[in-house]
Amino acid sequence: MFRELLVAASIAGAAVALAPGAVADPSNDYNDDPGRYPTDVPGMSYDAKLGAPCYSWERNVFGRGRGGEPLQCKWIPNQWPPVYTGFWTATYALHGVQDIGAPCPGPQSTAQAPDGRPLLCVGAQGWQPTVLTGSGLHPA
Repeated sequence: MFRELLVAASIAGAAVALAPGAVADPSNDYNDDPGRYPTDVPGMSYDAKLGAPCYSWERNVFGRGRGGEPLQCKWIPNQWPPVYTGFWTATYALHGVQDIGAPCPGPQSTAQAPDGRPLLCVGAQGWQPTVLTGSGLHPA
C-alpha cells in the first residue's frame, strides 16, 4: 500500500515537473511592440485602452491600444452628468508628424503637427488642425 502511494506521488511529481510552464506573461498578451510603428508620433501613449479615461485631448492626443490600434484622446462635450476627462476613441489611420497644409494621402487620415496638435486630412487643403464638436471632428 505504501509502495503504491509512493509510486503515485512520484508519477504526479514528475508530471508536474515536466509540464510546460503556463505562467501568464503580461508582456505577451498580444502582438504589439509599442513605439516601433513607423507612424508613431512624439508624446504618444502606449498604455491606451479604448473607452478608458485620458487627460490630454488638445496636444499629443494619440496612443496605441491593443495590437497597435491607433487611438485618440477626445473630450466629449456636453456630457451629463459632467465628466472631467477625455476618453480614448478609435481614430483614422495615423500618418506620423506632418506640417499644416502639406498634401495628405486622402480622407480618413490623421496626423500630428510638430507642435502636438491633431491634424485631419481635408482633401485639397491638406493637413488641417481639428476640433471636436457635437457633430464630430472638424477643421479648426
